[in-house]
Amino acid sequence: MKRVVLLHGLGNTGAIWSATAAHWRPDVEIHAPELPWSGAGILRWRHERDVAALLADALAAVPGGADLVVAHSFASIPLLELLGRRAAAGEPPGMAGAVLVNPFYRPSADDFPWSMIAPLLASFPATMAEGVRLQSGDRPIERSLRADIAQRLCEFVGPYGWLRFLDAYLGTPLIPVPAIGTPCLVIGGDQDATADVAEARTLAAALPRGRARIRPGGGHFPMLEGPGWFTGAVHDFLDGLAQPARSDSGAHPVGT
Repeated sequence: MKRVVLLHGLGNTGAIWSATAAHWRPDVEIHAPELPWSGAGILRWRHERDVAALLADALAAVPGGADLVVAHSFASIPLLELLGRRAAAGEPPGMAGAVLVNPFYRPSADDFPWSMIAPLLASFPATMAEGVRLQSGDRPIERSLRADIAQRLCEFVGPYGWLRFLDAYLGTPLIPVPAIGTPCLVIGGDQDATADVAEARTLAAALPRGRARIRPGGGHFPMLEGPGWFTGAVHDFLDGLAQPARSDSGAHPVGT
């Protein structure tokens, strides 16, 4: 039995993974903890700057530990930072592999111009609304109501929550990504309007044992848009972790 831990993004909850429930294999044990940056818990988190330490605590609470950690959107940043810290300290990663889903990553501080702030902030309500639409499934929610729910979610996150995200994003150039030897799958969507797919490709190429899997036509929530495709990609990666390391393991192929 392989233990897979699913980490939700900013303002979401563990329910963001619910569409995948019927697609996991019987040999996979799923844990989807509620994290401090969920909509319900954000008031307790908004002043906390060491998000990687909070994530380490959440992973330590998984019975038996994690074989594979899957982090979506914002959660990809503290997971990457945690792996970087442990690699720099010569510590074991605490997991056999990681999947970074629609991540935010820029390798240089010069990659953050002033002009990126306003569009990033403006896209947040639309991202929340898209998540609400996809989670509604066969019971579609009227557009204006979706907008109201999305606005409420943004209010839950608030300026402190969003600034914690921005601060973490701005810190990604400081993460020692080339030192991370943990096998990593980076999933992106070529129609993601929130996290540019180019960042997924860049991150996969920077990781010594990184591989990109890009979903054609995919947006920011692949676990909701195509749960079968998503779990298939994770299963394939999980199976690969059980194979002996090859002599070319330092390569980082990028494909679909």
